[in-house]
Amino acid sequence: MGTLDYYQRNAKEFFSQTINVDMQNVYHPFLEYLPKTHLSNQQKILDVGCGSGRDSVFFANQGFEVVAIDGSQNVIDLAKQTDTRIYWQCLRFHEIAKQSWQNHFTGIWACASLLHVPFDELPKLLNDLILCIKPDGILYDSFKYGDAEREKDGRFFCDMNEQRWKLIEEQLDSAKALKLWQTIDNRMDKRDIWWNVLLKIY
Repeated sequence: MGTLDYYQRNAKEFFSQTINVDMQNVYHPFLEYLPKTHLSNQQKILDVGCGSGRDSVFFANQGFEVVAIDGSQNVIDLAKQTDTRIYWQCLRFHEIAKQSWQNHFTGIWACASLLHVPFDELPKLLNDLILCIKPDGILYDSFKYGDAEREKDGRFFCDMNEQRWKLIEEQLDSAKALKLWQTIDNRMDKRDIWWNVLLKIY
């Protein structure tokens, strides 16, 4: 049983636990650093590992065109019911490079999704995502704060901290960190520390 199986089996529970979490503290820096040269309705955002679709709906409400992908068909089927303006697609991480998305998005949002990718595979996936972003665009991702890879309740996690991120960033093409910061979990019943990354594409 792998991480994807977990989300397939627990889609409804995961949806109900995450759909209403307030993420304003993380939306704010993302919106602040999006390129100012485009109107919101001319900007496309890719939500990678969209889960319940909570963040996709928020960005659609701001006027952005949103493509939302997740590897779990059951999760996507639930998210689809929340908003018809969004292009929902069941897509796994390794399939992103096969899409015709080069220089397609001004922003990529990967909230608590890339943390399921092994450390050694992260640079390639991030570089695949960077290719999808227009120059001056941005990429946001977040990980649980720590220095290990681990499995919990059937899910794989790759934790991140300053030292580990430095090793990742050295392998990235055409991108540099704009902002690195920690936050406390926005879910009321959790106290996890999160490591947040905002990358600028050049």
